[in-house]
Amino acid sequence: MTLRATLIQALPSTNAVAVSGGLDSWVLALLLRQLGRPVRAYTLATAIPDYCELPRTTALAAQFQVPLTVFAAVDLEAALPRFLAVTRTPIYNLHPVSKLLLAEALRDAGVPEIIGGDAADQVFRGESTCDLLPLTLACFAHAGVQLHLPFQAVTIVQPDPNKLALRALAADLGLPPIAKQPTLVPGPSILNRTTEELARCAALRA
Repeated sequence: MTLRATLIQALPSTNAVAVSGGLDSWVLALLLRQLGRPVRAYTLATAIPDYCELPRTTALAAQFQVPLTVFAAVDLEAALPRFLAVTRTPIYNLHPVSKLLLAEALRDAGVPEIIGGDAADQVFRGESTCDLLPLTLACFAHAGVQLHLPFQAVTIVQPDPNKLALRALAADLGLPPIAKQPTLVPGPSILNRTTEELARCAALRA
């Protein structure tokens, strides 16, 4: 089965897609659109320089005429204690906290389920574990929003860390080339806090 066919078969009935400025989520959004379904995109804007992908996300939504709902994030560091209480896992970077804020925003907006591009990196690298995915799933479960991950249905024979197969599909869908961007939140404050401090914070909030 081709990558396109596998992803299409794995698409759920919802037309809501969580998008960033990256390749994975937009391939799913455009597959829905190609199927004639009324896709609607949702994203979280952090306004953090060199991290927030809103300009590119907005440009892609406009290019493909996909309705986009933008949620403004509160301070990620301020949400850290709540995130730790939910996941009970120390983290070394604030990026996973954005998953909780997005899930909560979707819940508050009345979006009960959504498609996400998570797990694509793990699948194409041929990895059996991923430190971010369990945290993401825990955040969405806590918010009561069902997260569908079509990339989990993909099986590859050889690792494809550069996602060449996915990039070829993206080109067929009309997506412009999108370079992989790091997902580390810049700023020293969180990096100066040890995992022991974070663990204690989580225990206090439990």
